[in-house]
Amino acid sequence: MSASKTPLLNRLHGAQGLSPSQRQIADCLIAHMNEAALWGVEELAAKSQTCVATVVRFAKKLDYSGYLEMRKALVSVAKKHYGRGEQLLQAPRQASATLLEVARRDVRNIETLVQAVNEDLLQRVVKQLKGSRIRVAIGDGVSALMARQLAYLLINTGLPVVEGNPADFATQVGMLDARDLLIAISITPYTQETLDAAAYARKRGIPVLVFTDSLNSPLAKSATLALPIPGENLLFSHSVTAFGVLAHAIATSIASQAPQKALSKLREVERVAQRKFAKT
Repeated sequence: MSASKTPLLNRLHGAQGLSPSQRQIADCLIAHMNEAALWGVEELAAKSQTCVATVVRFAKKLDYSGYLEMRKALVSVAKKHYGRGEQLLQAPRQASATLLEVARRDVRNIETLVQAVNEDLLQRVVKQLKGSRIRVAIGDGVSALMARQLAYLLINTGLPVVEGNPADFATQVGMLDARDLLIAISITPYTQETLDAAAYARKRGIPVLVFTDSLNSPLAKSATLALPIPGENLLFSHSVTAFGVLAHAIATSIASQAPQKALSKLREVERVAQRKFAKT
């Protein structure tokens, strides 16, 4: 693919030899991809804590003629993203009709998931999870919610999982080795910390189980195993319904291989947590 046709996000993630200031601009754009289309060159410089000249040099580093051409690419990305805004404006006005439409879209997400995840892939994921010594799950934003849900379910099957802290991904991944497993979750716009942690883990020979919205995403490039998480919805976000189904399927598959052990663990957890429950 020629440089002129390379998508902006690919250029941002694939840029080599960036200075620290240019890396600040790249991180800023990745974190604020959609609203950045509304920024002028001075505002981008302020948001990234750099200067106008550095922003212009950065645009040229990405093979744009200058800031204006890069901004056109930002506008194009924003149009694709906020195209879903038209769907929101066309959503049914009645709450009950909206409920049906949201449910219909999530049913479609689940159907897409079921078609994409076959028996072999699911069994390999289960085997990797069960065979790992330490499991660390990382994600930011809505991906952090997914990581927490998966960790909760796996813990209930008897597989301990450490939830990563976005501020300290590097340290947490640094303590792992080839006997362990990094579970990395990210959807567009992808979080740079998650991408860096996954790439670092893979470079060190640490298995990486990836959950992402596209198997062509930057995160999938670092995956030992990658699972899709469809999430189309009416809002400017990613539905977590299909991921919830997938997480429950994985946890249930693990538990069903040793049901008595799983039930024993659940009873132990309930016994320890009993004091926290309200008496009814």
